[in-house]
Amino acid sequence: MGLLQYARTANYKRFYGDLKEISKKNHKPAWLMFADAGICFLKYRSGLQDYLNFKFYEKSAAERATYVTTGDEYYAYQYLAGIEYAEFFSDKINFHKNFAKYAKREYCAPDDGLEAFEAFCERHPSFVKKPRFGLGGGGVVKVDAADIADKAAYLEQMRANDEFVEELVVQDPRWEALSPSTNTLRVMTFAHNDQSRVVMAVARVGSGASIMDNFHQGGMGVLIDMDRGCLVGNGFDKKVNESPTSVTGVVFDGYPIPYWDEVKEMVCEAALVNQGVNLIGWDVALSVDGPLIIEANRGPGWDVTQVPAKHGQKALLNEMLREVGAPERP
Repeated sequence: MGLLQYARTANYKRFYGDLKEISKKNHKPAWLMFADAGICFLKYRSGLQDYLNFKFYEKSAAERATYVTTGDEYYAYQYLAGIEYAEFFSDKINFHKNFAKYAKREYCAPDDGLEAFEAFCERHPSFVKKPRFGLGGGGVVKVDAADIADKAAYLEQMRANDEFVEELVVQDPRWEALSPSTNTLRVMTFAHNDQSRVVMAVARVGSGASIMDNFHQGGMGVLIDMDRGCLVGNGFDKKVNESPTSVTGVVFDGYPIPYWDEVKEMVCEAALVNQGVNLIGWDVALSVDGPLIIEANRGPGWDVTQVPAKHGQKALLNEMLREVGAPERP
């Protein structure tokens, strides 16, 4: 979806409502910020959510120019996130096949048949059901096999909805202490010329209301110190609410990340499986048996990294564009 189409389908009524709430705190007229958001769209290629997430309403022109906006993402991914490899990464069943070494958990798709599904349910009394395609954790639910009265009908329903099931991740207790949700790391890697490196990392900690930790599902993002392997500063949710602690009361700042060295080694190795996509956002879970990859995001969003960082990262994006010989984003 291009930026202009994004602008045509945006929810302006909800956006204006958000601006009215902000207006109560910063005493700037909502209509003035609405007009300013239009200017930001034209000048910085930012979407409405960018304006809110990055607090453009309180930032200078120089500060705004440092952020990777929605328009910048569309531009950069032409060079860094080869669309021809979308199915390789975005199809979650293909992901399991292509990255089995790193996914490290069993899955079952409707095409595997009823016998395979029944055997899967025997081995996994509780499991996760998710859509084959999708973003932001939508449609992901935990299922108890005992609640399925008719497995044949359930399997056909999965087929109709293009869903599949996979083994439930049992978290390392040190990581589950932050939240009973499946808390993950979003680790971004850059790969080029048979070399890969971690360029950014953020922890995503759930609200405890569901098994999901996603920033877009009520979770919080917390910046990671990639050298020390620990959380840094406060957590931020999608509405940029800030908190020094998780839902369980654990202080974020300085909290150590289990298996951090293994995480970096794993994602850098996985990044070389298909170098047709240079920039990947890996969702990494920390299980009782070590780290594993939940899924790979071709062309990952930059909101979850820039919000907790409290600054823009366009310089980092342009560094990667230069390395692949692409024009920088002004």
